Amino acid sequence: MIDRFRNIFEGLNRAYGQFKRNDSRISVKVEGKPWVEHKPLQRNLWENHLMGIGVSLGVFPLTDEGTCKWGAIDIDVDNLDYEELLTKIRKLKLPLIMFRSKSGRAHVYLFMKNFTSAEEVRLVMRKFASKLGLADKLDRIYPMQTELGEKDTGSWLNLPYFNHEEGSRYAYKDDFDAATIEEFFTMHEQYAQKSLDEYLVEEIKTTKKVRTAKKVNNTSLESLFLPCQKNCLELNDNKIPSEIGRNDFLLHSFVWTKRAEKHTKKIEEYKHLDSKGLLKHFNKNYFKEPLPDDEMEKTIFKSEDKEYKYLCKRPKIKKYCDPSACVRHICGITQEQALELVEAKEALGQITQYCSEPPIFYESVDVKTDDKGGHKRIRIEMDGSFFLYKDKYLTRLANAGHFPHDSILDMKSREFKKMNLTRLAIRIYEKAEEEATPEYEFKTLMWDFLSKCTVSIVKSHLLDGACYYNQKTKKMDIRLPKLLSYLRANRDLRSIRKLTFDLKHVLQAEKINGTVKDALGNYKSCSTWRYKEDRDNFVITLNQGQELLELEDKNDEED
Repeated sequence: MIDRFRNIFEGLNRAYGQFKRNDSRISVKVEGKPWVEHKPLQRNLWENHLMGIGVSLGVFPLTDEGTCKWGAIDIDVDNLDYEELLTKIRKLKLPLIMFRSKSGRAHVYLFMKNFTSAEEVRLVMRKFASKLGLADKLDRIYPMQTELGEKDTGSWLNLPYFNHEEGSRYAYKDDFDAATIEEFFTMHEQYAQKSLDEYLVEEIKTTKKVRTAKKVNNTSLESLFLPCQKNCLELNDNKIPSEIGRNDFLLHSFVWTKRAEKHTKKIEEYKHLDSKGLLKHFNKNYFKEPLPDDEMEKTIFKSEDKEYKYLCKRPKIKKYCDPSACVRHICGITQEQALELVEAKEALGQITQYCSEPPIFYESVDVKTDDKGGHKRIRIEMDGSFFLYKDKYLTRLANAGHFPHDSILDMKSREFKKMNLTRLAIRIYEKAEEEATPEYEFKTLMWDFLSKCTVSIVKSHLLDGACYYNQKTKKMDIRLPKLLSYLRANRDLRSIRKLTFDLKHVLQAEKINGTVKDALGNYKSCSTWRYKEDRDNFVITLNQGQELLELEDKNDEED
């Protein structure tokens, strides 16, 4: 079972993701801690995942060779009827398996029997997404990249069947019941593809020149329909529902009629219709609730002389958009428009958060190295604020030699911010070492300070600038001016306010407003910061001539 599961979900072997949930609730969005381990993906991790031991496993689908064995759409949508979605998948005869995700929503997988070009898998997943009305979720399609740099990993996805006997991440059978892992294996045998050729007929590839030949079998009106129209009609029993945005879809289709008119002249049934007549026919026969003719005159036909463009970016239409097919359609979009729709977000790299304090964000992008198509993958570091300000972000990319697609440059600031917030929501988390924290930095400074300063077991020496170590309580007293002087000498310019904060919250020290008896027997005020000895972090070097023995200092009492 373990080896069979491992073979199905095999991916990148030099790193993996893990997720530890905060609670056991499954009815709401699961909160928890995700991170990446840059280690080989060993067999015991697969076993622990299936047994529900420890934390769940996530796999990077993309290999260093630019191939993968599976692709997936992460569908994280409120108010979506997932049972209906499964019904549509089977109705359209798509070779997909739907799983319940950890959040209680869905992951829709395409499986391959062997490793296949990641570019081809993404092309097919985009096509399936448009057929299912999910083309607006293209930023949630795995693999999210088609190639990796030397140290890149791409994006990972939590695997199903964590604790396979009792867990909530399972495949759905056709009746929407949960499939056991053995039943899933049977489904995999049924739907896993040997090749994607039948779904890749003349598809465009975003990394190569787009095929611009316009092809159509114009023997019927339906043959002239755009891919978005076909996908919407096929998915909704050949009637476009009003809730998809009727006016937007009608205006979009009005642009289509102007381009289709000359081709319908060759079809006997429609040769007498102009663009307005075609749209009225389309409205009457293909909308579940047609718009009245008088309303069409007031809205759609109001600016007939205006040069309209397709409304591909409108959310309700974008759901069904298939630019790789539309660019080849006789009435379809241009090559430039297709690349804009397909490449907009793919022009940007995957965001990774290195979980230091504060965190460091980076993404890997392609940079041209010559005029012959040469390029290399580089890593661009930035802080979180860069993703919220378009000019700041683009300047950072430009300084590194990366220039995104024009569609990114043309975005309004609000649209850009929204896009990046979506990208940040699916960022990769990379576990940071202990040394990458301000706490560790401060502890290291204190370690160095105590190794260089005078430490005495005689309390009165505090008045001479020494630190005082109490042998009975195992606590250290430090005078703030002495520590501050050391920090300034080492070019650490933190404020007194920040220093006292670190003493209190990093060292767990407490402020002591006490007195010390001097050599003449007079008590003098002496404020110190006191904390318990931590021999794992600090090496205490006593003043010359002193030893940690059972010495009795008469002035060695608690304040």
